[in-house]
This record gives sequence, structure tokens and C-alpha cells, in this order.
Amino acid sequence: MRAWSDRPFEPVTELAEVAAAGARIAGENGQSTAVYESADHPGWLVKRYKPGFPEEPPDVLDRLIALPGAMTPADLAVVDAATCWPVSRVVSDGVTVGVVVAKAPAEFFTTVRTPFGPPESVPLNLDQLVQTDDEFYKVRELAVPGGRERRSVARSVLRVGALLERHDVVYGDWSYANLFWERGAGRVFLIDMDSCGLSSRAWVECNSWNDPAVPQGERLTVRTDRYKVAVAVLRVLTGVRGEDAHPALDALDAPLRASTFGEALRCSLDDPPELRPSSGELLELLETELDPRPASRPAKPPAARPAEPAATRPVPTARGAPPPAPAKPAAPAPAPAAPPVPAPAAAPTPATPPPPAPASAPASTPTPAAASTPARKPAPARSRTPAPPRVEYDPFERDPSARTGVERLVPFLIICCLGALVLLLLGGVVSALLP
Repeated sequence: MRAWSDRPFEPVTELAEVAAAGARIAGENGQSTAVYESADHPGWLVKRYKPGFPEEPPDVLDRLIALPGAMTPADLAVVDAATCWPVSRVVSDGVTVGVVVAKAPAEFFTTVRTPFGPPESVPLNLDQLVQTDDEFYKVRELAVPGGRERRSVARSVLRVGALLERHDVVYGDWSYANLFWERGAGRVFLIDMDSCGLSSRAWVECNSWNDPAVPQGERLTVRTDRYKVAVAVLRVLTGVRGEDAHPALDALDAPLRASTFGEALRCSLDDPPELRPSSGELLELLETELDPRPASRPAKPPAARPAEPAATRPVPTARGAPPPAPAKPAAPAPAPAAPPVPAPAAAPTPATPPPPAPASAPASTPTPAAASTPARKPAPARSRTPAPPRVEYDPFERDPSARTGVERLVPFLIICCLGALVLLLLGGVVSALLP
């Protein structure tokens, strides 16, 4: 596959370098006299212009050729995979006579049975997709496109439309013949990109695709492309043709037609050009409707998983802030004051022998219920309740009557002592008086 990113040409190429013609791709058509594959550069096509074309000044084509160089990698990937973006302006004697573009990859072609002669390879363009009659596919021995395939193509069309609009590129020439699509994958490939304008382009006739809000001859803008891209998406999704795009809108699946995406498509057809939704908005709405990932949004169960690490207190804060809050201070408390920890453990011991067990229980029990119960026990340890127990175990402060009993003995002892002294004195006096 050839692409803008691997171009072997300078922005401007002399005709002599690409004049040697290989396979002929198309004859006189539209702006060109012929389209052929370069004999010296396989995979690259040379489109020779009719006199008077292109209509835009040469610098517009030069800017268009250089534009992908300033794009993001994501946008450049779309340019390479989904467009035949011009890579070089062909000149002869200083006059623009053609352009070099990449050849469409083989996956955008299919082999069909013909009424006369052998089967032949033809581009798989919108003509083969925008059909409602299964007989069309039967006579050509082609598989009938399914709903999933049509939705994939619609997404791809919107991606290309959004890319062009982001860079203010006006394509204008949307038609059944200019958009190829791939079976199965639903990728698309937009041809005739060399006629694009920047900000605006000359009016171009597109039967069944003309914007009703733009008078013939008026220059086209990205707002015109918004209408045509919406029409292309409707026809891709339904297979319905016609000058009026409303029958295709009515043919949408009821859920999709009633969705925000369906309403946005209706606005693309009916609203003034300045109110039309962009291709990027349509793409976002379509992906919202079709992407199965919204089903995974109720993935709130992962929030339940943090309950498992309840033993590792940091995670549970998402489920219940109160339990983990005490649990965190309980862990640091033992580190700074190891002695106070035994004291509270001793207090619960009279009530229940397994006070140490609560400390190990929260660590060993992963269930949130078990973790929350022990988490509350450390709270009393922080309330400094150990102080009162020390006072309660002081027998002297708890039984003041012990001191009153002693005080009652003091007078009696004093009297006894005094009596003994008196007796001693009397005995001394008596002994002194006796001869």
C-alpha cells in the first residue's frame, strides 16, 4: 500500500519524471484527461488535468499537499489509510498539468460476475453498498452487506469527514463513485482528494448529493460537507437512495432513529447550515449508541474489591471512612508508647481473657465486618482510660476508714504511756521515802 507518508516525490514534480504510463486506470472524466499508473513508480497514479484545471490557484494544491506534515500522528494515520491524499503537483514549463496520488489498496476492490465475459475486478464503491434489493448482490455473486458491516462503514465515513473538517479541508465531491469501502472490516478510502479546497472550494455538481441550502455556483464550505457526510451515513446505514435523504432517515432502525444520533442526523438535513452538527459530533454520538463498552460502565464492582484489602487500611477509606480512621492511629499508638498498650490489655483481661486476640483478629480477618469491630476497640485505648484504674487499685485512697482506725488507737496509747510514766515516778518517790 502506498501512502502520503512514504511518498518518493518532491512537492512539485516535472512531467518528464512521471510521463511513462503503466496500467491505464481511467480515461477522460471530470477534470482529467487520463489517470494511469506511473511505470517508473508502481503503486502511484498520475492524474492528468484538462486545460483550465484545477480551478484553484496552484498554491492551494501545494498547501493541501503539505498539510499532513503538520497533523498529529492519529490524523496522519487516517490520511495514509483512508484517503488518496495528493503527494506532488506535476508541472510542465511551470504550468500545473497533473497530480500524483496513491493507488487504492487491493482490499477496496472486488471481483464481480459480468453478463458477458469473465468476472472482473472493480472498485467496491458506495454503489455496491447503497442498495436495498438483495437481487443486486445475487446476480453479481456478492454477499449481502449486514447491519454490522454497514455500521462499521458509517463510522469510517464519519472519521474521514471529521478529519477533513478539523483541518478546514472542503471535499465537496461526495458521491457514490468517490468513496470505496472494504468488506468485513468496514474501512473506507476517499479518492479525488486533489480537488479539495481550504476553507472553501468551487461549486461542484453532485447528483442526489447537492446541498439544498447552497445555490448552484456558490462556493462550498465545511458546512456543505456536513450535509453531504450525513447523507452518506444515512445511505450507508440503510441502503436507501434518492434525491431526498429523508426516506433514508425514516428507514433507520427505530431505536437508532429515536436516539440522539438519529436526531442529530435529522438536524443535518433540516437545520440551517450554521446549526448542522459536525462530523466529529455525529461520530461521537454514533459510537455512544453502538459501542458495547457502555455495558461495562456499571463496573462499580471494582469498588467492592477495595473491601478485600480492608486489612490494609488505606483502601477501605473509599467504602467507609469512619472504620479506617481509628484503625490508622491504632497502629502508630503502640510504636511511641509500648508500655501503655499492656495496661489497657490488662483492664479487659478481667472481663474476657482474650484481649490480645482482638489485636490479631483485625489483621487476620479480611472481611470488612470483622475488621470494623476490632477497629473500634483501639479507640478506648486513645481515651487514656488507663489513668483511673491506677487510682482504683490504691487501697489507701479507696478505704479512708483504715486511717480512722489508727487515729482511734493513738489516744489510748498516749494514755498508757502517760500512765506508765506516772507509775514509774510514783515508784521512784516511794523508794526514796522508804529507809
